[in-house]
Parts: sequence; structure tokens; C-alpha cells
Amino acid sequence: MPVIEPKEKNIDEIAMRVFLKSIEVLGGPRKLIEYRNLTWLPSLLESAYAIVLQKERLWDVKKIAEYLGLTENTVRNILRADPEKLKAKIEALQKGEKLEKDIRVHTAGALAKMAYKETVGE
Repeated sequence: MPVIEPKEKNIDEIAMRVFLKSIEVLGGPRKLIEYRNLTWLPSLLESAYAIVLQKERLWDVKKIAEYLGLTENTVRNILRADPEKLKAKIEALQKGEKLEKDIRVHTAGALAKMAYKETVGE
């Protein structure tokens, strides 16, 4: 009987899906342009990778930080982020309110967690 080995998941593909879902949750690329918040994109991408590496590869903070070239503290903040606190910010954006110019790591982390759950499940 042949042995079936589990196929390793493509982390880049999953991270990209999470990243795109994060943008969608914010209202899509056009909304980011309207909000004048294109500077958020690098933080969203880093957070998507951090969340995916933690969930899919079970990497610890140190390994994720080394892989992404981030500080361990930044990765900790991403992984600790609370998606529930993000909902009010998203509602404010949708109402046209202006938020801080640069997205904070915990905000990006919360968004990536939310997007991961919607994209991959938990």
C-alpha cells in the first residue's frame, strides 16, 4: 500500500490570500487610495506573513522575526493583536472618519488575524 505524505502548504500563497483579504476588509484598493493610506500596505503584508507563519508552520516569535527581518517585539505585537478592537476602527473608516496616517502593528496584526480566519479558518 503506498504511503501518502502530507503536501506542504504554500506559505506565500496563503499569505497573499490573507493580505488581499485584509485589503478587502478595509474596503478594497480604491478605498485605501481614497483614505490616503497606501503606506499601510507594507505593514499589512508583514502581518499577513507573521500570522501565516505562526498558524501554518507553528514558528515562534524569534524565527518569524528572523525570517521577515522584523524585531521580535514587532512580531509579538502583531501576534497579540486583538481583532475585536479593530472593528470600531473599520467602522470609523467606512463612515469617512480619518484615522492615524500610519497603521500601527497591532492594527495590521488584528486585520491579518481577521483575514486569516475568514480565508483559511481556525
